[in-house]
Amino acid sequence: MGKLPGTAVIGLSACLLLSAAAGAAPLSGEIRDLNGKPVADALITLTSKLPGPTATTVFSNAAGKFSFPARDGLAADAATVSVRALGYELLESTTHHRQAGPQDLLVIVKATSNQNATAPPSAWLAGGDREATSTFVLDCIGCHEVPAPQFRNYANAIADIPGSDRATIASHGWGAIVKYMNFISAEEFSRGGEEKPLDAQNVYSVGNGERVVSYLTQRFPGRMDHVSGYSWGAPLAVTPKTAIYEYEVPRPNAIREAVLLGDPQQLYVADVSSNHLFKVDPVTGQTSTVTIPWKGPVGPHSLHRGPDGSLWVAPFVTSAVSHLDVKTGAWQSFPMRTPEGKPVGIHDLSAGAAHTLLTDPQGHIWFSDIANNSVGNLDPANGKIEIYRAPEVPGRPGNGSLYGLAMSSDREHVWYSQVAIGHFGSFNIKTRKFEDSVVLPMNSGPRRLAISDDDILYVPLYGSGQLIAYDTRNHKQLGIYDLPDRASAPYAVTWDPVRKVVWIPTSNADVIYRFNPADKSIAALPMPRTGAFLRMVDVDPRSGRLITSYSNIVQQVHGPRMALIIEPGDGAYQKKELAR
Repeated sequence: MGKLPGTAVIGLSACLLLSAAAGAAPLSGEIRDLNGKPVADALITLTSKLPGPTATTVFSNAAGKFSFPARDGLAADAATVSVRALGYELLESTTHHRQAGPQDLLVIVKATSNQNATAPPSAWLAGGDREATSTFVLDCIGCHEVPAPQFRNYANAIADIPGSDRATIASHGWGAIVKYMNFISAEEFSRGGEEKPLDAQNVYSVGNGERVVSYLTQRFPGRMDHVSGYSWGAPLAVTPKTAIYEYEVPRPNAIREAVLLGDPQQLYVADVSSNHLFKVDPVTGQTSTVTIPWKGPVGPHSLHRGPDGSLWVAPFVTSAVSHLDVKTGAWQSFPMRTPEGKPVGIHDLSAGAAHTLLTDPQGHIWFSDIANNSVGNLDPANGKIEIYRAPEVPGRPGNGSLYGLAMSSDREHVWYSQVAIGHFGSFNIKTRKFEDSVVLPMNSGPRRLAISDDDILYVPLYGSGQLIAYDTRNHKQLGIYDLPDRASAPYAVTWDPVRKVVWIPTSNADVIYRFNPADKSIAALPMPRTGAFLRMVDVDPRSGRLITSYSNIVQQVHGPRMALIIEPGDGAYQKKELAR
């Protein structure tokens, strides 16, 4: 695990050494600048080798105060303290030891105008041509953040090449890296294929290579070692009880999504580079693997909680949905082919407002088929499937990459998005006909959907950095809302049925946004480290904790490999239990 962005870990013997006499007392403290002024909204992270999470993060309040949850054994353990605070860098941390009671930690930071080490990659995409940037986000930010630190190092290397024709030098340099990305992409997306290997010059969105090179040459002509003026752009969605627990999983891996299941609850984390899931014990931090029994490569991708607490897995590589009975450990797999015998590119399974698998009245599971631009259903009783290809959208290419899927409360309609052509619509399960059609700008990039209890559909626009609210009962758009960071690349949305809010994980801004439909407000929940490529958020129905992961898609991508349990600290789910 790498250090947090732009921080130095400073203290006694390069670590924070706590007094053994303090037992399980909590660690509290304050963070100040060199003038003694408190620093609010800083993320303070404690990393320890104790059983449990790899790292725990809390937030400072307006007075600069913070407090970590009590943890058995922490007082006798050596731990590191790191800070992520936009516009600051860590100088020193010291502890005051007591015979009993909480430990006091003083963190001192220095203001800096250069946010190179703390701002997310999206900070470099602010301003400029909004349309061009939206298109670039769709072209390049599908597997990793851009411009990530290694990207910026590459830009610096190009800038150091001698020569007066800077445009040609930059164009050649960016052209070389695009070809390399094409190769990596072709290798990843050809896994498990039954046909000839994919063309490394035209796979996924890399067919737009010339457009990408042109954008990079114009946007990043020189060194990339300084950025300033970035802010989270919204009030923080945190309280004194907010805590982010990070669990590092063994490498190599390409973890994808995570969900909390079982009794006692365990973290199940998909690894698209393998045929297994990681299973992490949140209390001890111990990690094991759960193998999906399949004869070929699987690449578990999308995880869906079943209404009975079981786990449904949609694959990245093969054409088979898998089901795990969490209580018994028994697997069942459903191989799937179109009527013509073609592979099915399963992406999402049908889920309702509770973000739990939902079937139609006949017990069929619906799915999005990205490979065949279709919706379909699986009858788990006999393994039979049906496929319905989406109609062409006038003026748009035929293959729309049918992607996200959500089911209405009447279980008679599924709503889908088509990320490649800027479109979302509905399919009537009773009549087996496509109905609603909502056309958006081509570079908007609608991705993974969520639907509320009252059937309001929420659509994240990955390319344009916006959120759409659409009334599916009255067939009208309620609003389109700009996110605080338009280059944040919102990959998905999740409806929270208790808090009545929408959680919006982003792939390029190291943040989860919270949208409140009641007052249309947006709040930000920053992550403690850069490289936090987020895709999905699941809301644990028991506790209301948010479950997610840092999900860079391929093993070669740099960045943290961690699953997360986030305690929002608002007490919403405790209030729900008391109200019963």
